[in-house]
Amino acid sequence: MTIDAQPSWMIATEDIEHCNKCGFCLPVCPTYQLTSNELQSPRGRIAMIEAAIQGEIAIGEGLDDSLSHCLDCRACETACPSGVRYHRILETGRDMLRSASHSKQRSQLSFATRQILKLVKKPQWLRGVVRVGNRFKKISLPKPLESLKPFLGYTEQQIAKVTLSSSTATFAVEFFEGCIMSAQFADANQAAKNLLARGGIQSDSPAQQGCCGALHLHSGYAEEAKAMARQNIDVFLHSEKLIVNTAGGCGAMLMQYGELLADDPKYADKARQFSARVRDWATVFNRVQHKVPLRGSGKRVTLQNSCHLVNVEHAGQDTVDLLKGVTGDLFVPYSGQDSCCGSAGTYNIEQREWAMSILEQKMIILADMQPDLIIVNNPGCHFQMRWGVQRYDWDADRVQHLAVYLERAAQRAERMLDQGECVDA
Repeated sequence: MTIDAQPSWMIATEDIEHCNKCGFCLPVCPTYQLTSNELQSPRGRIAMIEAAIQGEIAIGEGLDDSLSHCLDCRACETACPSGVRYHRILETGRDMLRSASHSKQRSQLSFATRQILKLVKKPQWLRGVVRVGNRFKKISLPKPLESLKPFLGYTEQQIAKVTLSSSTATFAVEFFEGCIMSAQFADANQAAKNLLARGGIQSDSPAQQGCCGALHLHSGYAEEAKAMARQNIDVFLHSEKLIVNTAGGCGAMLMQYGELLADDPKYADKARQFSARVRDWATVFNRVQHKVPLRGSGKRVTLQNSCHLVNVEHAGQDTVDLLKGVTGDLFVPYSGQDSCCGSAGTYNIEQREWAMSILEQKMIILADMQPDLIIVNNPGCHFQMRWGVQRYDWDADRVQHLAVYLERAAQRAERMLDQGECVDA
C-alpha cells in the first residue's frame, strides 16, 4: 500500500474550511476566558494561521505568542458544532513557526523542559531521578531547575498486589505503564491493576514499552514522538487485547497514533489498529464495578478531570460514574471539573504565569467548596492540583489519583464484609 503524505498546511486548510467562525469555542477556551483576547482563542488562532498560510501576515512573534499560550486542551473541539479538528490546525501553525525559525525554536524551551524530554525516553533513569529528587525536595535547586520543585515530594501509597489467576479471569487487557506514571505514581498503576483483578480482569504489562510521546509532540519534537509511537506499536502488536492506562494525557496520545502515523506506509494500518484498542482503565473497570463493593469513609469528594480524557477519549463520565458508586462518601461536582487545570504537559513550566492564573481560577472555586479529597486521573493534573492546594496551605495528600482512592474504598469494603458488616449501610 502506498500512502501519499500531504503537506501539513494542506491538511490544515481542509480543516480551516470547516470553521464557520461561530464562536462556540470561546466560552470553553481557558486562555480566552483568562484574557478576553480574540487572539488567545481558537477562532483567533485559526484566523492567524489561515492568514499566515495565505501570506497575508508574516510568520513571526505575533503568531508565536498566540500559539505558545494555547494549552491544546481541545475543549474547543468538543464544543465545535462543525467538528473542526483544531489540534491539526494548531500543529500546522507550530510547524510553520519551527520551519521559519529552524533550530531556534528548540532552544526556546527551558532547560528544565529539555531535561524532562530526555528523561521520559528512559523510564528507568526517570525513576532514579524522581527518587533522588524526592529525597532532597527541601533543599534549594539550581535556578534552571527551580521550576521543577513543585513536581517533587509525592509519597507513593503502599498498595499490596491483588493476584488473579488466568484460570479465574473472565477478561484480559494489556497495561500501558507510562513513563511518569511508572516513575512517580506507580501506586496508581498498581491500584488500577488490583481493581481490574477484583473485577475478574487480568492485566499484563508487556516489556520494552516506553513513553507515549505526548510531551515530545506538544513540545515540537514530532519525529521523536513518531519514533516512540512505533516502538510502542511494535511492543503491543502481538495481541488484539484492549490497551488500558491510568493517565488521560497518555490515553489521548495513544489514541492519536493512527493519525500521527497516517502517512507512514509501514505503520499506518498498525497504528490505526493500535489506537482502536486503547481505553482508559476506568472505562474498562466500569464494566465490572458492580462486582467490587466500594466503601468510603465519610469524605466530601470532588474531581479534577483530565481534559484530554474528556475531550479526546470522551470518557470523562466513566470517572464520574465510579465516584458516584462509592458508598459512604459524597461526590460533589462543580461546573469547572472538566476544564483544564493549567498543567498541559510542560505548559506549567514554559508558561508558568498563565498556568498559575488558570489554576487560581479553579482553586477559588475549590476553596469555597472545601472538599476533603480532590480526585485526579492524569499525572500533570496531579502535580498541578498538589501545587494549588499547597498554595492554600492544604495538605498535598488531599489530591489523590482515582485508582488509589477506589482501591482504598475496595479494601475498606473488603474488611467490613470480613467482619460481617453491611457495606451499603
